[in-house]
Amino acid sequence: MPSHTTDDLLAARYGRRPRPSRPWYRRPLPLAAAVLGAVLVLAYGAWVAVWQTQGPATTVIGYDVLGDRAVELRFSVARDPGTTVQCTVHALDASSAEVGLLRVDVPAGTEREVQRTVEIRTTSRAATALVESCSQVRG
Repeated sequence: MPSHTTDDLLAARYGRRPRPSRPWYRRPLPLAAAVLGAVLVLAYGAWVAVWQTQGPATTVIGYDVLGDRAVELRFSVARDPGTTVQCTVHALDASSAEVGLLRVDVPAGTEREVQRTVEIRTTSRAATALVESCSQVRG
């Protein structure tokens, strides 16, 4: 008895020949899904890039651990002149747990870049201090 595949049997019964298999990029549905996915990834990347470039920029100048209950942080904020900015700064211990948090207001002024030195009270000894975020104050 000859060996027949399912496609051969169906072709003999219904008169159809099996279609040769085409690669995924030659089929309309997978191609459309791949193009749509690429467009969405590019759009998301552009949105993230634009979102991250807006708003004030910060630079940590340095910090000094003052003891078990405080750390001093020096940082600069670059913003548009006449813009009020609020920054959130925090202190972290050796295991990167937050041990202090402070909101710092930077009032509007004519300078593009301003420096601030703040003391952050901590619940235990800090190992570092960072600027978590800065945002423009509306209104």
